[in-house]
Amino acid sequence: MSDSLPQPAIAPDTYTERYFLEACAGHELGAQSGGRELDPRYAGTLELAHLAPGETLVDVGCGRGELLVAALAAGAASAIGVEYAAAAIELAQRTIDAHGAGARARVLHADARALPLSDGEADLVTMLDIVEHLAPDELDRALREALRVLRPGGRLLVHTLPNRLIYDVTYRLQRRAWPPRWRAWPRDPRNAYEHDMHVNEQRVGSLRRALRRAGFDAVRVRTGDWIHDEFVPDPRARRLYRRLAAHRLTASLGAADIWGHGRRGR
Repeated sequence: MSDSLPQPAIAPDTYTERYFLEACAGHELGAQSGGRELDPRYAGTLELAHLAPGETLVDVGCGRGELLVAALAAGAASAIGVEYAAAAIELAQRTIDAHGAGARARVLHADARALPLSDGEADLVTMLDIVEHLAPDELDRALREALRVLRPGGRLLVHTLPNRLIYDVTYRLQRRAWPPRWRAWPRDPRNAYEHDMHVNEQRVGSLRRALRRAGFDAVRVRTGDWIHDEFVPDPRARRLYRRLAAHRLTASLGAADIWGHGRRGR
């Protein structure tokens, strides 16, 4: 990793093997199978990104490496993972080996702010569930790096969760709506990992501005369809999130995740 960068907001050794095996999305199937089985969400993500046969994928913050082998199975010519956590490097290589991906998949130990890749090397760059772990200035730099390594016309796909509005607006209003909740419900419902690692949770508007600020064209940002309501103490109160997510005008108050798309201009 580059020694010239400022120290990251979250130290790499914060991300332990236990975190990747017990907390990251898709961990249930990946951990149980030793990386040999893939959660279907990875194939779905590549469909959403319109990965085409023969393309090169760069997955920034590749974690356990499942997206790399899923991309090869979908016809990618090569798949490159970038990780700055040593624990993830080992797990990703284990996944690559379990699928016999060979030289077509590789993992680089590097920082998202300084990708050790050539200009225009990638057709598709993915950043799945990492932008909330990057401070605002780190995110800006990482997005500019993603733009740099894309070929003209190449695409970026971003996924982030949680959408901060479900905590900062919906939950807060629910808690205030009935005074006894103030005593029974925690002031901040985030879990320990979120408190330790989330330094830049997004809203639809903030992610859209970040993509445009980095120089991406054809920017589209929207809420996803994941409902996260387990943090709400009252089961009856949880129903609100699904109802809000079902309507376009209120979706950002109920849906837990956000997708962002961008393109490098020609």
